Amino acid sequence: MPPKTGGGVAGEGVKISKLQLNDLLKEHLNDVKIHDIQLSRSGSFTLYASDVNSFNRLLNEFTIILAANGQQAEKIFVPRSIQRIKDTEIVAFVKRADLEIPDNRITEALTKVGLDVISVIRLTRKDGNAPTSTIKITFKDANNRNTFIHTGLQVDSMHFNAEAASQNKKPVQCYICLQYNHVAKYCKTKQQICAKCGDNHRIEQCTAANDAIKCNNCKGKHLATANDCPNFLEQEKRMLNLINQIRLQAAQQPQLR
Repeated sequence: MPPKTGGGVAGEGVKISKLQLNDLLKEHLNDVKIHDIQLSRSGSFTLYASDVNSFNRLLNEFTIILAANGQQAEKIFVPRSIQRIKDTEIVAFVKRADLEIPDNRITEALTKVGLDVISVIRLTRKDGNAPTSTIKITFKDANNRNTFIHTGLQVDSMHFNAEAASQNKKPVQCYICLQYNHVAKYCKTKQQICAKCGDNHRIEQCTAANDAIKCNNCKGKHLATANDCPNFLEQEKRMLNLINQIRLQAAQQPQLR
């Protein structure tokens, strides 16, 4: 099977089989590149697209297709791992910005040069509410953010360099079932898996000897949360590919002037 590089679109409430879902896609979206469909017993499914363009088409068009074929109760949404990438790609930071400069002056300066800004927030210290010299700016899209990275912030006669928010490349892993691509809040099984031996208990309660360590995901002799697990490395590679594809798509959009 090819690596799942394009990202998944998840859905709930669909009352059709995996084959019927496949045939709907083949009939209505035959030019969309999908290399895997996973359909759970609860009716939740994940479609793995091979590229970002296919992912976006699934997200925008598939709900309409399902509704036209009697699937009115479905919900289509972006998995947390992909949404995290998209959210980060529209954020930039300005450091060493004078404390005297109010947020509204920064917003005005950005709007004046044609940038579409969602929010401007001055960060505070972790040990209290004291403001710092770092400004977090969220833009409407990656195109606006990337333009800002190249130009920096100009407030009247004052100029400040800007930098993009760093992507978190660590895969999303549920601490209940230890599977990837969802968090505990959305875990379907709710069955606690031990990261040490793979049995149904918390790791703190595990009595297995150190030479009996077994990863529940790849069956290797390491913890299921280990960063050198083949499954972790595969998911990390998938995250990097997703980030690169989303950035490539943003770079292909018309640039702001």
